[in-house]
Amino acid sequence: MNNKSKINLLVSVCFSPLVLNIGHTQAEGDIEGIWRPLRDISQILPIDPPFTPTGRTAQDEFDIANDPYLKCIVYMPRAMIAWAPTSIEIIQSEERIWILFEAYHQVRRIFLDGRDIPEAVGATWMGHSNGYWEGETLIVKTKALRETSYFWEGLPLSESTEIVERFTRLSDGSLEIHMTVTDPVNYNDSWETTHVWGLSPDAHFYEYECDRVPD
Repeated sequence: MNNKSKINLLVSVCFSPLVLNIGHTQAEGDIEGIWRPLRDISQILPIDPPFTPTGRTAQDEFDIANDPYLKCIVYMPRAMIAWAPTSIEIIQSEERIWILFEAYHQVRRIFLDGRDIPEAVGATWMGHSNGYWEGETLIVKTKALRETSYFWEGLPLSESTEIVERFTRLSDGSLEIHMTVTDPVNYNDSWETTHVWGLSPDAHFYEYECDRVPD
């Protein structure tokens, strides 16, 4: 083998996709980009959720003044049912997916390596999300949410809540996020909702100022 052949072989090995690991080598679908909500909140909220007595009482006693959103805190799952005009940006890699929220400048991390929930962290506003690809659909399971979270105003969630999301690109290029909520403390059965987002490749995130309601 002459020197030129040796150099070509070295280049082909060193810069092959297997060595560089560039791109979404394990991700079967492409959900990356900036997305804007296409549905109004009235199309997303569940109709007549199957409340337990505990859940019904929590809804009846809900005080809007206690909603974390009024303290400029974004939380799951409400963060994923945003409405216009704010957007989200999804960045994906082989090991995790980041969701950046234009509103409140929050970041959500979805781990694709199957890691356990860190005991030292406990329940958080965004919970702990693990995901995996099923064909071109991303399946995400979220647990460890704070008990003071709500799906929306007056729809309570306990720390026993588990949320399963299915991220799927539709034929028109939009992104459908189907969400199943299971919370045995507040609901007799699981319930579902679906949000649809439109890709906005030329969109930009803008400065978001949250007017925090004083205590």
